[in-house]
Amino acid sequence: MQASDTPGIGQKGRFYLTKHIWVPQEPIENFNLRMSDMILRRMPKLPLGGEDAIRKFPVLGELKKSHDKIKADLEYLLSHHDEIPALHEVHPRDLYVHGRAWRTFLLKIWGHEIKENTAAVPDTYEAISRIPGVHTALFSILHGGAEITPHRGSAAGVIRFHYPLIVPKEPEKCWMEAGGHHFFWEEGVPIVFDDTREHWVKNQTEETRVVLIIDFDANMPFPVNLFTTLRYNLIRHSTEVLAVRERAAIGVPPRPKSPSPTVSQGVISMASHTTTPVSVEKK
Repeated sequence: MQASDTPGIGQKGRFYLTKHIWVPQEPIENFNLRMSDMILRRMPKLPLGGEDAIRKFPVLGELKKSHDKIKADLEYLLSHHDEIPALHEVHPRDLYVHGRAWRTFLLKIWGHEIKENTAAVPDTYEAISRIPGVHTALFSILHGGAEITPHRGSAAGVIRFHYPLIVPKEPEKCWMEAGGHHFFWEEGVPIVFDDTREHWVKNQTEETRVVLIIDFDANMPFPVNLFTTLRYNLIRHSTEVLAVRERAAIGVPPRPKSPSPTVSQGVISMASHTTTPVSVEKK
């Protein structure tokens, strides 16, 4: 993880389950990653992009149905851009980009809705709520010239979904390496991958990239699901996550929901960081 002059920022330490009960963060993350290497055999073949991703996870098509409404929410949110925090301002140990070049607007964290934030993007949250098993959801805003250093998520058994909303005019210059595969974002073209595989991002343009990120349950079989369910509930109710939820609530003024269309009939988703990029062959 990149170093920081601010104590606690970008540093491993104690993960607080309660105010007074804690576990050392790094060994727990390493254990989760060892588990993820075992669980990977049970995971769907990932990464997937475009129509392959939607075919494998058809429920994610709910976002494509609401694309225009989500874009309208995002346009409103970006009118309050300066109020949106950098990731490490919300989750201090996750320092992958210095300064405020990577901003995140959390809507849900480990199952907790952040109501102060979802009120600002009501149509987006309504679309997300139609997807079962969502753990975390956020807008990821990466400024031009920024690089997110290589890292691995440690939440084994969780699938990450990227839904691109704003991409540079030369999209191939803003890319992600995930599990040895090379991707660049195109508006409305989804990418699904396993967050526990090392991944990194580089924006080689001067333009901003925005994606909606959703982590959802991979529906692990027994007995793997016992481990993933126990981990989920321990982390969800931890003092650490509750503090993240509190810091993430920035209170952008609510935005009215878009009116529903009138019809005559019918029924209308803790990271372990590495310092050396993955060696991959660009495709």
